[in-house]
Amino acid sequence: MMQIKLGFEEWRRLGKEIERIAQNDQLELIINMTFGFSGIEGNESNEEEEEHVHHHHITELPREVFEELNEFIDMLKTKYNAQIDHHIHGDHAGIVASILVTGKDAINVFRSIIEDAKGCENCVLAGIDGEMHLGNDVSVIFFGDSYKLTFILPAQDGRRLIISEVHT
Repeated sequence: MMQIKLGFEEWRRLGKEIERIAQNDQLELIINMTFGFSGIEGNESNEEEEEHVHHHHITELPREVFEELNEFIDMLKTKYNAQIDHHIHGDHAGIVASILVTGKDAINVFRSIIEDAKGCENCVLAGIDGEMHLGNDVSVIFFGDSYKLTFILPAQDGRRLIISEVHT
């Protein structure tokens, strides 16, 4: 119970800092998500075979993974009016979304996107990174995975940086 409260408090504090940075202006949230695929089996080999097999790449993506990623992309476009760039390979996918948000809503939108991405049944959210831009300036950078994220943003005095780690 205490960990949940601490996690919630960290997110709330981070949201307040981002709201302070944005003031009344819009931020551009650029979020890059990398997905791996669960339940997809490659060629398993024993130690003797490993000497002869260097790499195995899956060339075809199962239909259910492809459909689920497309649904996620469509949701981002519909719900957040996101601009999307994506690539899907046989063993991973990358989705980059650009979304305009207010400083007040930025952290809630961010968390909602991460929760939706973690809800993928046939894929695993393996990596997250990106930035929040205020005009042409990078105001916040973040990186991590589906368990823990690190945010780096300017302190109120403009001289120091705030480094905040939060659990998703």
